[in-house]
This record gives sequence, structure tokens and C-alpha cells, in this order.
Amino acid sequence: MQVIDLSDEFLAEQFMRNPHSGTHIDFPAYLFEDERKLGDFGLERFVGDAVVLDLTGKKPGEWIEDEDLEAAEEAAGLALRERESVILYTGMGVGSASACLSRNGAEYLEFKRVGLVGIDAANIDGSGSGEMAAHRVLLGKDILVLEGLRNLGSIDESRFRLASFPLRVRGVTAPVRAVAILE
Repeated sequence: MQVIDLSDEFLAEQFMRNPHSGTHIDFPAYLFEDERKLGDFGLERFVGDAVVLDLTGKKPGEWIEDEDLEAAEEAAGLALRERESVILYTGMGVGSASACLSRNGAEYLEFKRVGLVGIDAANIDGSGSGEMAAHRVLLGKDILVLEGLRNLGSIDESRFRLASFPLRVRGVTAPVRAVAILE
């Protein structure tokens, strides 16, 4: 078994954080006041089957559309499964402009009934996106959002196990140590 750390480093001499720094997970209460927070989810929700979709052909600032997701599934020989985690690999990284998930891309993933969507960008909606359409679609259907992933190019299997346990904090987001577990 091989374990690959997908988390960004979190430097803290004093634990005060920007809720969107480093590798972190967003819960439905991030956008919807009376929705679920970290404590409302069992630990089993943070470990399970995952797929990585290669979207490295996208350019910074481009939208990841439903047809891009379908093409990435087909290229990998996959069909997304219900409750599976879907990791979007753009290859651009957190510190740079990245491709981001469009509303119809998010609706496609909602239609597929995935359980979590992760990306190697600081924000799945892109920086400066006031509408936050992808967050609204996904979190509105209880699909968790995992942002700030690293080392996705090290995953050499289309399907793997993902463990993304959040730090037990009160809040609508939480830092995560995300790892890919390969057979």
C-alpha cells in the first residue's frame, strides 16, 4: 500500500486561521446558515472511494464544464459512482490562477450524486467569484467541498481511497490532512 499526502502545509505559531487557507473542507453551513457543520457529520463521511479526473488541459481562469468532466471520465475509463469523492486535477496549484468549476459542472456532479468534490485550487469557484455557484450547488445538496489539494500528479491510479479528516474545530470550514491510499 502507498499513502500520498495531498495536503498543503499549515504554518501556525498561534492557531488563528483564515478559514480558506491551506487544505480545507467547506461544510453546507459555510453558505447556508441553518445547514450542517463539521460536528453534524460522522467520521465515515471523510474516508472512502475516490476518483481523480485529469483536467490539466484547462487554462487558468477557464471554467470546468459538464462536458469536460464527462470527457475526463471517459479518458480515464471511469463512470462516477454514487457517494464517491471526485478530485479535480487542474495541475495549476493553489498559488496561481486556476481553472474553476462552473455551475453546470457542479450540477453534473450533483446529478451523479457524488459525496465530495475536491480541487487543487484555493477556491473551487475561482478567486473573486462573488456568486459562488459551484459552492451553492454542491453544498446545497450536502456535497462537501475540499480545496487546496497538493501532489495530485503523484496519484497513478484512477480510483483510490481518500481520507480527509478535518481538524475538530467549531466552524463552517476546517483544515484537513488529506491522503490518497493506493493499492
